[in-house]
Amino acid sequence: MSSSEVLEQAAVESPQQQRRVVNAIWQPFLQFKLLMYMLGLTAVVAVLLGVFLYYAFSDLIGTVAMESGSRSYYAEMIDIQLVYLFRYCGALFVLYVLLLATVCIAYTHRLIGPFRPYTRHIDQLVKGDYSSRVKLRKGDLDMFVDFGEQLNELATSLEAKEKDSK
Repeated sequence: MSSSEVLEQAAVESPQQQRRVVNAIWQPFLQFKLLMYMLGLTAVVAVLLGVFLYYAFSDLIGTVAMESGSRSYYAEMIDIQLVYLFRYCGALFVLYVLLLATVCIAYTHRLIGPFRPYTRHIDQLVKGDYSSRVKLRKGDLDMFVDFGEQLNELATSLEAKEKDSK
């Protein structure tokens, strides 16, 4: 389903549902791209950390594990603890990926969210409706609010010029 079909379907739904759908599909590729960059960087750091830990502790594990010709108690304990370590690291990694995805989505919505009212406002200005105004959310960044106020001033001046010409 293309994004235009989703938008047309959203127009039939209630305004609250429409806003959720539009926000979810506003820039999904950018959100995914940011998540992939962050996961890639995390993977590089994890590999480097794993290599460091392997070289740092391989002599110690080898010394304790090779106490005698047969498997010692300590070697079995190390094996058990390593299994637990890998399980916990796997669970923490899944939690990390979920938190990272949440942060990426929240961050991109915070940065890209104000552009939605801007595009609606500019579309209205292009259609000749100079009475429309940019309405931003309370928590939007000051630079977006300033830009919105400038667009509103532009709309006010265009509306005044249109009234004067009539």
